[in-house]
Amino acid sequence: MKIKVFEKNSIIYGLIVSIVLPLILFTIVYLVKFHDYGYSNVWEIPQLRKSIPKIVSLCIFPNGLIFYGYILKNRLQTMRGMLSGTMILALIAMISYFIL
Repeated sequence: MKIKVFEKNSIIYGLIVSIVLPLILFTIVYLVKFHDYGYSNVWEIPQLRKSIPKIVSLCIFPNGLIFYGYILKNRLQTMRGMLSGTMILALIAMISYFIL
């Protein structure tokens, strides 16, 4: 059985996948953990402000699994895009850790 996600070989595709997947996971974590609060009140929740860098870091983790899949399939262009997107999100998580 072929998985269509691993058949593409483009830097842009890897960048999109590496940014969209953590955003989806962040939304799921937010809806599960802070379902009582609306999106407009997100910055008023003190425990959420302190946990945003941790949540973003955990959401970046599955990129490593997909990254490994692209390594096995020898899709180097997509792997470069995945690495770039993951590094951008890791930088955002690190900056938010120091700011918040």
